Amino acid sequence: MTLVAEQNALDRTGSIARVSYFQASPVHTCDRCNQGIKHVFRVTFRDGLVQEYGIECINRVLDNEPSLRSLFAKNSKLLQKRQRALRALSLPEHQMPRGREYFGSGLYFIANEKGEDVMGDTCWFFHPLYDREKNIAVGKYVVRDESARLTECREQIEKGKTWLAKDIERIECFLAKVLRNHKGN
Repeated sequence: MTLVAEQNALDRTGSIARVSYFQASPVHTCDRCNQGIKHVFRVTFRDGLVQEYGIECINRVLDNEPSLRSLFAKNSKLLQKRQRALRALSLPEHQMPRGREYFGSGLYFIANEKGEDVMGDTCWFFHPLYDREKNIAVGKYVVRDESARLTECREQIEKGKTWLAKDIERIECFLAKVLRNHKGN
């Protein structure tokens, strides 16, 4: 494939299979405009070609279609939120950040790197480790069986990781569909 064809790959929208997101460190180069980008959208085409673009180039492609641009922005934010949640749940228990405390009980939710409580499909995830002394002293929501609680937390975390991975895949495919549906320039 020639350099010009590679640079215009994003314009071959019908062949986009998936769009993923990551933060680059160090900065990557956009395959469309050659500018440095930290927030990278990796576009995978059906023929195996993989290109990386910044949000500015994505927005330029969707410039004439504000509804698709808005849809892409909203879902790319959701993708980033789900990715942060999956990263938090994938950490070893002692490295998982604690989120809000559950009604002063010494039980905590798991937080992501932004300090936001991690939520799955229908619920927040309790941190497997808790403040035992506070939990006993407060007398509310007292843990009676520590091993059962730990087992339940770990099972919920594993289910949550599975659900998040599937949801991330669903969103990446949806972002590809948004790009495929633009009318072009």
